[in-house]
Amino acid sequence: MTHLDLGPVASGYKALKGMLFTPSSPESLKRLIDWLEQEQRYPELLQQAKHWQSEPLELECDFNRMCIGPTKLLVPPYESVYRDVGRQIHTDRTLEVADFYQQLGLVTDTGFNEPADYIGNELEFLFCAEALRHQQQNEDPAAADELEQLAQVFLEQHLGTWYQAFAQGISQHARLDFWRCYAQALEDFLTSRLKNSGVETPTAKHH
Repeated sequence: MTHLDLGPVASGYKALKGMLFTPSSPESLKRLIDWLEQEQRYPELLQQAKHWQSEPLELECDFNRMCIGPTKLLVPPYESVYRDVGRQIHTDRTLEVADFYQQLGLVTDTGFNEPADYIGNELEFLFCAEALRHQQQNEDPAAADELEQLAQVFLEQHLGTWYQAFAQGISQHARLDFWRCYAQALEDFLTSRLKNSGVETPTAKHH
């Protein structure tokens, strides 16, 4: 698919998720910049993204410090940590998320070594659902409606319940302004998706 073939929503998911999988990748950064230039909604993030094009490894170092380790995670990127008692990973919640993926025939990338409820994986699922919906909207409207409903339910039951806490954690702990701007854009984008689906935006809980 080309950028235009994806539709504006799927393009947003694709641009945002890339920075959570490969934040030092020139391709991820360029995809984000292209989307930001088209959207014209997040000028500060666009400025920061262009600034770090020559030294993208710095972005990955700051992200890893917050979300990957090797020491205690400042901003855990896993749904189960925010929603289950004991701040654990690989819980029943993780399996529930994986069940949604299977409805689209998706499985998590074992090479990436992250559980199903990693925030990048949840964004990947929503990207796939929206890209397929956009593709089917003229050819098979009923299938498109089913995909839209699947994405809405996933937002309501999963990513929509914890993305604000994650974004606020990034804003609090980031050393680079890029990640603060990114967190604001991510939160704004997902909030707009929840409002579009008719789901009430949750109030973030601080941990």
